[in-house]
Amino acid sequence: MAEGEGVGPPPEARRGGVGKGIVTVAVVVVAFLALVGGLALGPLVFPPAPQIATLVVGTNIPFPPFEDYNTSTSTFFGFDIDMAKMIARATHRTLVVKNYADFDALLTTVGKNGVDMAVSAITSTGQTGANRSKFLTFSITYYDANQGVLIQTSNPIGVNCPSQNCTDPSILDKTNYVIGVQRGTTSESWTSANIKNATVRNFTAVDTELAALRAGSLTAVIIDNGPAGAFAAGSGGALVVAGTISTGEQYSFAVAHLDPQELIPVINGVVYTSQQNGTYQRLITKWFG
Repeated sequence: MAEGEGVGPPPEARRGGVGKGIVTVAVVVVAFLALVGGLALGPLVFPPAPQIATLVVGTNIPFPPFEDYNTSTSTFFGFDIDMAKMIARATHRTLVVKNYADFDALLTTVGKNGVDMAVSAITSTGQTGANRSKFLTFSITYYDANQGVLIQTSNPIGVNCPSQNCTDPSILDKTNYVIGVQRGTTSESWTSANIKNATVRNFTAVDTELAALRAGSLTAVIIDNGPAGAFAAGSGGALVVAGTISTGEQYSFAVAHLDPQELIPVINGVVYTSQQNGTYQRLITKWFG
């Protein structure tokens, strides 16, 4: 209540106009004090809404069945995305997915702690993994992979991988071949080490190199075997996997070097638990058939 409540009016209040003016001033002063007091107590009475903690995950699409985007529902989906959802729940955060058109930019960003984690079929083994470990910290591995050779079904230049085994570099290392790879990936590092005669074209985006393959500008695209199969299956019969290049890679999730947010123990726990309780196998069946 206002100050002075319950106290009789002062003598001035019984005298005509002067009393009226004093009462008016008193009311204004009390109102002002109440306003100031309200402003001061506002944060206490009405505290700001707590901010929702987020787990910001970086990815690089399209790379089905690991990560892709549904334009109709404006949502990311895929095997990696489902794993990321479980990790977000384990950290009690809301998942936020950000796409990076450039795979190298994604890895650089997570290395600088620009996003909390990268989920993008990232090879953590071999020399490529060793190089990346200089600026990234990896979770335990969660998927075994090789490279695939994607070609036009018409196969105008006659790429031939005996028994669908394209591991021998001489199969693709021909002077009239033009091979597409995505920049910053193990596809690029494999061609750099093994292809000396064929022309290699490096692409920033996967969809761009696939368009070049469909247009006949490329003889083949070398890409991880899982996505190679997914792209062939979704091509309406235009593309086919000629075979596999055995590279013995393994994927991991990545965070900034030395794990400044201490996410790796949580990520490892989710991967391990999912493999033990059958969730992992259900996701494999869901996304790989």
